[in-house]
Amino acid sequence: MERQNLPGQFRTVGRFNTGAALRLVFPVSKRLGLGVEQRVTGLSQDIRYGRRGTGFRAGVGENTLHQSGLSVRLYDVWQPGPRWGLDVALSGAYAWPYRYGRYTHEGPLWYSTASRLPQPGIPLVLVRETERQGTAIIGMEALLRYELGPRHMLLLTATYQRGLRPLTAITSTRLEYLDSNGVIQQGSLAVISRGSYGTVQLGYGVRLGRLAGATQRSPTPRYSLDPDDSDPDTTLETE
Repeated sequence: MERQNLPGQFRTVGRFNTGAALRLVFPVSKRLGLGVEQRVTGLSQDIRYGRRGTGFRAGVGENTLHQSGLSVRLYDVWQPGPRWGLDVALSGAYAWPYRYGRYTHEGPLWYSTASRLPQPGIPLVLVRETERQGTAIIGMEALLRYELGPRHMLLLTATYQRGLRPLTAITSTRLEYLDSNGVIQQGSLAVISRGSYGTVQLGYGVRLGRLAGATQRSPTPRYSLDPDDSDPDTTLETE
């Protein structure tokens, strides 16, 4: 938040929220994979006035963000144990809010304040809020993997995503409040949200397709072929 001539009671506050991600990764080599991904993430940022549990608050933009994009993953940069592996990834995506389309609102920040003058403990805040259709977003991710078997795994993922353009901009057109002496003071605020966020998620992964080195059997039970270690691993991973 950018603010001028405002007390510390005006502030922005973030909250915990929920999110989900679906990834399909195709290994192009033993150490490198390319993936497509879809994410839905709850964004929780408020503009608040007053103390925690009292006062007023208003959300910044739409609370749900959708993403579709691509990623490049490097496998096993660290292996702390025989069943453990740490992957890292870089991603690029397009993100858009649940309420798709441009949106502009002018009026009071808190609808419970109908007065045209500030009152004790109740500031007068009129704003202009603008939302864009979407933005490009880039991210980085660390994924800790625990192998349950040849095809199944548990995943612990830490992700940071950063929007490249503002999704929501809120600027005050009129802001007045009473100071400790009961004198009307004027100030201004501006809040810009790019849709950036960080998450920690617990997930589950499944390998699809043929596993590398799997035994290929003939139609009759009397003959079989030894595993060919030179075959590339074409197993898809979904998470």
